[in-house]
Amino acid sequence: MLTPGEAFPEVTIVDYQDKVVHFIFFFVLSYLWVGVGIKKKKDLILNRRLWINFLVFGLLPATFLETAQQLIPYRTFDINDLIINYIGIFSGLISYFYWPSCKIILD
Repeated sequence: MLTPGEAFPEVTIVDYQDKVVHFIFFFVLSYLWVGVGIKKKKDLILNRRLWINFLVFGLLPATFLETAQQLIPYRTFDINDLIINYIGIFSGLISYFYWPSCKIILD
């Protein structure tokens, strides 16, 4: 996300491929990192650590990476990318509530 815009060739497989990649990347990032350090599924939505992880490993990186693109040659800030990033992050969080990590399932 922080490589110069001309570093990679333009390959388009589907329409809105850029948005699909943003969604998938931040969905996986959120799903994998939101549960770090959480040992029990009980009261998951009230768990303070979950929300700190959500902020530190989800919202902040998405905002930083999209904003930092202004400093990279041939890259620009795109509000639509940021919105798709947030949708991916929130989707990952909701998925984590329904399908928590294997560690919680095994406990």
